[in-house]
Amino acid sequence: MKKINSKKYDLLKTITITLMLLFIVDYYVFSLAVVEGESMYPTINSSDRLIYVKLPYFRNRSKRGDIVIFQPPKELARDELFVKRVIATEGDAYCIAKGVLSINDIEIAEEYICAEIYVDKDYEHTYGTVPTDKVFVMGDNRNNSNDSRRFCCIYTQQIRGKVIMRIWPLNEIRTFVNPFS
Repeated sequence: MKKINSKKYDLLKTITITLMLLFIVDYYVFSLAVVEGESMYPTINSSDRLIYVKLPYFRNRSKRGDIVIFQPPKELARDELFVKRVIATEGDAYCIAKGVLSINDIEIAEEYICAEIYVDKDYEHTYGTVPTDKVFVMGDNRNNSNDSRRFCCIYTQQIRGKVIMRIWPLNEIRTFVNPFS
């Protein structure tokens, strides 16, 4: 009788510890995001499942080219997060003219963006210098993205994490490598 109770106790203990570890990892280290919308097409599609790193180290050290999950300005979304690519970081001068991106007066080749013809809209923030503790973000689908061109730079504290991997759909599993590294 004692052996059976001991085995049940050990199993319950193992399950409890495993669940606690999973909770800690999900809350503090990694998390899963489900994408809604086509703003990051062709890199990321609607309904893709992404894993992102939540550690503060990555939030405060975002680099040009990183794909990040962030809390958008309050007037845009209440309970949803956005996924975009970091285009410019603190101190960078950015300019978007006729669909061409320049950072610090250097034209940037962006092979990762949607190849559609760029539709020049009346964006409010197409040039400037990124302030301290902020980044400028844009979607890869430039014609269909609500991003820094509309709401300007975001604080690095708004960043929830760095996207590292797509895990769904299964036939499109991949890790994301910074194109500027």
